[in-house]
Amino acid sequence: MSDRRIALVAVDSLWRDPKGTFYSFSYGIEKLRASLHSAHDLADVDVLLLDLRSGDPEEYFEQLRAFRPTLVGLSTYIWSLDVFAGLTERLRQHDPDVVIVAGGPAARRTVLDLAPHRALRDRLDAVITGEGEEILRELAREHRTPGWQKRVHGLDLPGHGLWRTSPPAERPELDAYPSPYQLDLAPLRKTGYVETFRGCPIHCAFCQWGEQKSDRVHSVEYLARHLEGLRRSDALNVFFLDAAFNLSPRAFRALVAAESEVHALADKTVHGHLYPTYLKEEHLTFFEGLGQVQVSVGIQSFDEKVLERLGRPFDIERFQSVLRLMRGRLDVDIELIFGLPGDNPLSFRRTLETALELGNSVKIFRCLVLPDALIERSEALSIDFDPRTFSLRSAEGWTPEALESEWEAVVRLAEQARDPILNDDWVGWVIDTPEARARGAANVAHAPSVVTSRSIDEAGVLRLGERIDAAAHGWALERVHRDRAEVLFELRSPAGPVTLTVLSVQPGKRSFLVKDGLAYSHRGDVDAASAPLLRRVIDVVHRDALALLGEELGELAS
Repeated sequence: MSDRRIALVAVDSLWRDPKGTFYSFSYGIEKLRASLHSAHDLADVDVLLLDLRSGDPEEYFEQLRAFRPTLVGLSTYIWSLDVFAGLTERLRQHDPDVVIVAGGPAARRTVLDLAPHRALRDRLDAVITGEGEEILRELAREHRTPGWQKRVHGLDLPGHGLWRTSPPAERPELDAYPSPYQLDLAPLRKTGYVETFRGCPIHCAFCQWGEQKSDRVHSVEYLARHLEGLRRSDALNVFFLDAAFNLSPRAFRALVAAESEVHALADKTVHGHLYPTYLKEEHLTFFEGLGQVQVSVGIQSFDEKVLERLGRPFDIERFQSVLRLMRGRLDVDIELIFGLPGDNPLSFRRTLETALELGNSVKIFRCLVLPDALIERSEALSIDFDPRTFSLRSAEGWTPEALESEWEAVVRLAEQARDPILNDDWVGWVIDTPEARARGAANVAHAPSVVTSRSIDEAGVLRLGERIDAAAHGWALERVHRDRAEVLFELRSPAGPVTLTVLSVQPGKRSFLVKDGLAYSHRGDVDAASAPLLRRVIDVVHRDALALLGEELGELAS
């Protein structure tokens, strides 16, 4: 066993995706693992990547205890803070000498100094607030020798709230660090990720891109190798991590050249953002060569005074001319933020009315008070927020009562719409215009067979997922769909994805379990220890499987 054992830990976001089209994993931590694997002088370092969809710190600790790490890196988001608080408590009790470092968007002084998170802060040895590829390599080399905190660049050192810093780190050259797709490290048959440039040229107060410059782009050669690896991973769809497709002309040109060489996106559904002011014909031409494009436009508000105060330039007349350019060629998914400081209920209603007139679909997100964004401006904007959930409780223009009553009105509006997506912190729906209805009918005609009649509706899928989690903790339901005479339950277990397939019993064909004329089989990591939990899952879904396959059972009996 190596004397340098590095565990990289992430909590996969519990993304509620009732349409079953998003198969997430923590790409950022996979990128860090790739940076270690590609460093020739770190070939003897053992690396464990732990990316679980669980809120139980004990599950993480049990796997880390067996690995006996010398360095633990935590990929920290607002949803993982409580998990990491419990995990670090266990790690410190088990091995006081293990080095624990936090990075990621929520690894910031402004977060860790908040009362609910100080216990986590006080168990950390260091915090990486910048880009981690080279810093993690330095940590891998140095963390076993005394005084490493002074030699490793780019660290914030907590010291029980008495923060110090190590020497600043240089911004990494992007092409110097291979992607997990280039090294064939990325998970198979998941949503794929692409990054063409880093940072954002627009510094909005509500956005966590903060002051990151956008002057570094990946080369054509790098992107071509990335796209080739993404194709080898058999990605189910592709999500672009860039602030927007069209905010870096150099990066966009490199992407177009790489894709024209590799053709990895021609048959994929591609998700990403557009910045409307900078849309050009070349962008639309590129999109028309892809399999399917789902583009979001982050307007946030149509009140120019609100956006101006929050550092977001916007020209409504330019946007309307851009919409005319897009009409009939690209659907517009408009994203709004509900509760922006300086906005108010009346102004937000006008914004929503405009969005419903202009867009093909809409998503409305409750305002979060994030680090590198509104947290630093909370006093100036009279912001009060929940330090555990980071949700806005009041701000300029919004009383607590107005926030709650207006959000209830938004949810009611969503419930009445076609194809609503209803979450605690965001909602969305298709805008029911004749054009949208025609496009929706065409999409359904060419879509894979999804359970509709005698089906589990979106709310039913969520309820079924809750029952599965209660019966088999750590197991989650991601999707239910039907392919001819079988039903597939797409699950995620602590060990990874599991597909549970149900169909009528067929003589001579083996299965994992037979129940009431239905045969259950599975694909994925199910060992002897997890098999009893899978049986619990089957007990939970069996009633729905019987309902969905009742016709086939009847035909078999007759």
